[in-house]
Amino acid sequence: MTGQDSSATARDGLRDQFRRPTRSARAADDIRSAHGGRRLATGTTVAAVIVVAAYLLHAVLIAPLFPPGRSAILPWAAFGVTVLVVFVIARIVRGMPDWLFGVLVVGLAMTLVLSLAATAGLLYLGVTPTAAPAAGGVLMIAAAIRETRVPLATSVVIAGVLCVAALLQVGEAGTRTVVGVAMACSTVVPVVIVTVAVRGFRRIVGRELDLSLVQSTVATPRSAVGMRASEELAELDFDAEALLDDVGSGRIAIPLPPETAELAGSLAARLRVRLIEGRTDTWLRHAVTESAYLNDRVTVDDPTGCAGLLSPGQRDGLLLAVWLIGGARSTPKTAPVAVTVRCREVPADEHGRAGHGAPAPDFRISIDVSGVTRRHVDAGAWEAVGNVGTHDVVAGPGGFRIDIECRTDPKVRAGGTASAGSARQRGA
Repeated sequence: MTGQDSSATARDGLRDQFRRPTRSARAADDIRSAHGGRRLATGTTVAAVIVVAAYLLHAVLIAPLFPPGRSAILPWAAFGVTVLVVFVIARIVRGMPDWLFGVLVVGLAMTLVLSLAATAGLLYLGVTPTAAPAAGGVLMIAAAIRETRVPLATSVVIAGVLCVAALLQVGEAGTRTVVGVAMACSTVVPVVIVTVAVRGFRRIVGRELDLSLVQSTVATPRSAVGMRASEELAELDFDAEALLDDVGSGRIAIPLPPETAELAGSLAARLRVRLIEGRTDTWLRHAVTESAYLNDRVTVDDPTGCAGLLSPGQRDGLLLAVWLIGGARSTPKTAPVAVTVRCREVPADEHGRAGHGAPAPDFRISIDVSGVTRRHVDAGAWEAVGNVGTHDVVAGPGGFRIDIECRTDPKVRAGGTASAGSARQRGA
């Protein structure tokens, strides 16, 4: 095995050992709880119990209508055993993996078959399946625990089978067929309601979790490395150390073979590019790059790294404003939302004329927005922009522009300039 192969193997091993940080997992759990995740789960469970209890009560009420040799005991027994086994295992494994959901589907299929066998041809007496429609209550909980599409599809299949069974008896049952079709539809309605609620909740949690994680960039220095850049630098550092170790130990002879020399040149070029980009890569660029919601909508144009001069309060206001504006929904008549944030230093001659009037700003930020009008932006965005600096809004046909004049703490600006100067000295 060559040095290059060994370094690649070691790097893959490190990636396989990666685990989600406890801090991130705790933050995700806190956000779910703060937005009512536990209440949603509790409410879904209570609603499911009520649905199942209603069907069980209906089964008790229609029990005298069954002819001799027919009853709903066997379907309900299969239903009870399935629910008990599945949810006990789900409690133990703390979730519902695919194989366990498969067990649930098999148990519900058996319940469906037994329900149809017990009530076949009895719709004219007002006898309808009860255990099979109760599957909708169980699938409500499954939709809240795991992804919603498969539980919803399962309930639709069960409802379809029950509906077909009812329609096949229309000749004998007459108007009672409506009752059979209504019982079939009642299987899927609770699952649809839970699916809508759960998807909306997960969308809210995803946005808030993304914002909470991205807000960590607000406290970074003026020129900082983001999470993705840190991972790339770690990989580059590991590859460079592995290559130097191979050369130092004699596993790779000098002069370097053509393939190894090409690899060394590629590593050096990537390191130089990363170091050059790091001089102007500010917290704002990292926040946009690392956000799943802003990455496709927001563009940052800050060639001199002016955003790094903002104080933590100004940074938080700018990030929140960009978040609220970028997350606004576009109207059907407009193009998708696009936001461009431009940061530019104030010319030196303008600073010289500042003594005759109001002090000139340290730099200006321009936020160009297209695809959404000003009145469709959350009101909190304007309060957040006010925390960054004095601003003016210029309306346009398909969007608007926000011009912000920023003034920073002289100590922050001096520290940022010194850091930039030391970086240029190190680069030289």
